[in-house]
Amino acid sequence: MTLTKTIGQLLKNPSRLPKNVIWRFPKSKSHQRHIFVFGAPRTGTTLMKLILGVHPNLTGPGYETGIFMYKELFSLPFSELTKSEIKDIQKQSQDIVDYFDRLAECTLKKVGGTRFLEKTPPHVLRIDFLAKYFPNAQFINMYRDGRDCYCSARNHVNVVQGKSIERYAKYWKKCVDARLNQGSNPNILDVKYEEFTLYPETVIKQTMNFLGEDYHPSQLDPNQYSQNTITNSKRPEFAQLSKPINSSRINRYKQELTSDKININKFNQIAGNQLKQIGYEI
Repeated sequence: MTLTKTIGQLLKNPSRLPKNVIWRFPKSKSHQRHIFVFGAPRTGTTLMKLILGVHPNLTGPGYETGIFMYKELFSLPFSELTKSEIKDIQKQSQDIVDYFDRLAECTLKKVGGTRFLEKTPPHVLRIDFLAKYFPNAQFINMYRDGRDCYCSARNHVNVVQGKSIERYAKYWKKCVDARLNQGSNPNILDVKYEEFTLYPETVIKQTMNFLGEDYHPSQLDPNQYSQNTITNSKRPEFAQLSKPINSSRINRYKQELTSDKININKFNQIAGNQLKQIGYEI
């Protein structure tokens, strides 16, 4: 949702403006063990979320809520819940943290599961807020070589940062810095896309161990993890999500950007330090 759209919704419903502001300065803290998946665009967050969602204990919406970004809170859909249920929850809630907890609780009761699973890539930029107000939550941060991310993002209609390599590099750098600023937080697990796609079983077992949940072999069955709102949309950018996990997209920038070394140099100049910090070669 763009800022223009957010402002437009608030202008249509000006009575919602005070709560949209006040709720973002919560007085409550959550005690729930939610799971948040985030990272820069095109790092594998969707694949990770789908695989985790196959587990019977983990339940979440089949789309990005973006609830902790700067959006009009009361227009955000939760497809698992009716409009009437959402309005009732809004009336009962005192701030955005309480609201999220109640939405999660209601969803789990209706759909099943014991823990709420949420995936919104730019929530990595709100990691300070999330770590503070959800101290019992666990966070899975996805890393991927930013140059490969750009190759994937530049043809993705919903990744506006992909319109230029400079713009994407700056945004990727911002996302990585947001995570690095947290240091060694025991509630955060960093997963590299490259390792994830080369050794999916090993990585998912490690991830489930981090979450304190049993690993189910069915989690890596594409017939299981492809049953989702996103994959059912038939959008071309999600075509790979219906196939077995493979590493064919690693180092794609070496083929796609080789003829344009200016582009590679631009990315390295902007985000080279971050690439090196998280273990990628320049």
